[in-house]
Amino acid sequence: MPGSIHTIFPGGRPLGFFDIQNIEFIQSKISHVLSIEFKQNVIVDIASIKRIMQRVVEERIEAIPKMNQRVVMYITNEFRNHQLTANKHLNWEGHYFQSQRLYDPTVERGPFLTGIKLKNRLGKPRVGGTTRFYFT
Repeated sequence: MPGSIHTIFPGGRPLGFFDIQNIEFIQSKISHVLSIEFKQNVIVDIASIKRIMQRVVEERIEAIPKMNQRVVMYITNEFRNHQLTANKHLNWEGHYFQSQRLYDPTVERGPFLTGIKLKNRLGKPRVGGTTRFYFT
C-alpha cells in the first residue's frame, strides 16, 4: 500500500494508531481547531499527518488519545507559525512601495529635510549650499 508507514519498534506498533479512521479523525480535529482562528477551511493532507504521526511515535509511545493530541498540537502549531510568517512577508511586500517614496502625499511632506544656504554670515553671496537628507 503506497504511503503507509512500516516501522519495527521494540514494543510493537501501536494498534489502531495508523488506521485510516484514526487519521481521518485527526484530520477533522485539525480542521476544527484551525476553523476557530481562521475563516478558511484548512484541510491537511494525509501524507503530512502520517509523517507527524511517525515523529510522535518515535518520540514516545503513549496511549493513542495522547498521541493524537500531540499530532494535532504539532500540526496546528506548524500551520500557525507558517501563516504568521507568510502574513508578515506579505505585509512587508504590500508596504514596500510606500516605504521607498521620497514624498508622502497623505501628510504632504517627504522623509528628508533640505536646508540650502544662499549666503554666509558675512553677507557674501552664494557661499555654497548644503542639502541634508534624513532617511528613516
